[in-house]
Amino acid sequence: MMPPLSPAMADYVQSAKAGIESMEFIDDLIREYLLFRGFKSTLQTLEEDLLKDQDKGFHAEKIVDELLAMATELRVDELLKYWEYLSFRFFSHLSPKYHRTTQMFEKRMIRLFLVSAIKANERRRIRQFLDVHGHVLGKQGGDWIPWLAIEYFEDPASRSEFEVYFSDKWNASLRTSLIDFVQTIFPAMAVPRIMLFDKQRREREELQRKVKFYEKQLNGETRITSLEPVACTTSLVEDHIGSVDIVRTPTVKTKDVVGLSAAAPAEEESAVISQSLGVIQTDEPPSLLKISREDIFLEHNSAISLAKFSVTGDLIASYDDESILKVWSPDPLSSAPKLKNELDFTVNAMAWDRKHAHLLYLYDEDGYIHTLNTNSNLLNRNLVFEKRYQWIQSMRASSVSSTLLTVCSSKPENTSDLLLKIWDANASKTIASKRLNAAVESQGISASLNHNGNLAVLAYSTGLVRLFDTRSFETIAKIDTKQHDVCSVEFSLNEDSIMAVTENGRLTQWSLRNDSSMLAESILGISAASDRGVLAADSRLDGSRVTFTPDRESVVVAPRDQCLVFNIDSAAMTDATRRHKDLVLCIDYAADRSLSASEDGTIRVAQYRKV
Repeated sequence: MMPPLSPAMADYVQSAKAGIESMEFIDDLIREYLLFRGFKSTLQTLEEDLLKDQDKGFHAEKIVDELLAMATELRVDELLKYWEYLSFRFFSHLSPKYHRTTQMFEKRMIRLFLVSAIKANERRRIRQFLDVHGHVLGKQGGDWIPWLAIEYFEDPASRSEFEVYFSDKWNASLRTSLIDFVQTIFPAMAVPRIMLFDKQRREREELQRKVKFYEKQLNGETRITSLEPVACTTSLVEDHIGSVDIVRTPTVKTKDVVGLSAAAPAEEESAVISQSLGVIQTDEPPSLLKISREDIFLEHNSAISLAKFSVTGDLIASYDDESILKVWSPDPLSSAPKLKNELDFTVNAMAWDRKHAHLLYLYDEDGYIHTLNTNSNLLNRNLVFEKRYQWIQSMRASSVSSTLLTVCSSKPENTSDLLLKIWDANASKTIASKRLNAAVESQGISASLNHNGNLAVLAYSTGLVRLFDTRSFETIAKIDTKQHDVCSVEFSLNEDSIMAVTENGRLTQWSLRNDSSMLAESILGISAASDRGVLAADSRLDGSRVTFTPDRESVVVAPRDQCLVFNIDSAAMTDATRRHKDLVLCIDYAADRSLSASEDGTIRVAQYRKV
């Protein structure tokens, strides 16, 4: 009897079974379609191929039982050929860290064949096998040496080096562990879009059942009504944004821009800015973001260069200078497993899949993108970049699909020569790409996607902003902000404007309507200026230390060793986290939480509330 699966493994098995059910359903749909079109010969070919399906319909038990049957029935040539097929089809796509596991199972399958030959008194089959493959096994040395002479022992089962392999318990353990290994591979595989269609169909049906259940619970006392979207003025990007899946909140009507110098005493004017600044004044007082709780986590022993919240903010992926990647929860009561991987490559960028929350994308120093399935802790290397553009500048994930926007440069410090790519992470292929050459040399670039991934905005450090349609890479608009050292850019909530932040903390907002004018400008008080009006080097911002809240009402920055929270409308600092012992290297914000990762190896997580 097989031992019960762990809860985590049970989830993997359930995921694999769901995929198998989708496959069988889709096979039936294809049969029905071929009959409808009259493609009888194609249908016959399909049925013949299904009968010869080496993947066994992705049933792990059938694949493993086929392997075991080949070994115990002494069909060793078929066994080696089938294992080679599985290695090419599945195992070769795994991260190199799993190669040892696949080699271990291959060794066990060969030993099962040798033991089965002894039991069947077919020692000549062992000699035939070793005549062909013995020299390869001999080069491996170690515990293979006695196996090369197993045919000459009168009773191998009585010898200590072979005894365990003749037991039924070992056979059962081999079958169970191999099934578990194969089952963990299937959920991590990229699947064709037609399979996602059925998955989404089943999810929609489940949601409909829940809606009906809750409607019955309400007993007709509450009626669910649809909200009419707020009408908005036609803008420059309206045709490119597409349909919006959320109901937009009404935009607060703003008054004219007023000078900051008129509202503040002369002695409080910043020495950095000589001209009058303006901020948009609203009819309602701004809601202030305040810290309600703050925790510090000692997950790493070295500087943390990358840290990102998952989509829901329940998990954190963090990577340090010792190439250790961790995925963990900041909630002490969370049941999510803590993952730790010692990677054999350097990660330069990371992004969570915003549709499939268990997938994490890692961009390495050689231009590859790896996919980590945080459910199974399996790491695949799927996507490959052109070697000329291996310096990653930005990697952003779409909110509605498994697509990635990557911006890479041909040189690490010069972003004038860029390659933009849109990747379909599920299908592991490029959707579109475009090369950009700026007329003026730039030292950095920031990128962002709108809500459905149809628009991308790029902001060069020179102040040039480009707006693209990601489906065609058509340039929709160019804005010269004349703001040097732009390090971060983001769409506004209703996506009719963009906000840009410079290294010295200047925040500007630009219209995406026909005039492309500046709507607001303010200075974030990130550091006291020196006598010459120049910020200290460690106070200057970069793209990894600026993040906007989802409602676009606040911006969080980390100029030195702590996070500062600013209200966007008033440019007032509303709160600040406690200080790290060293400089902050990256920050992130999700689900009313911010994180800051420092050179001292600590991560601070702050919980916020509005007052």
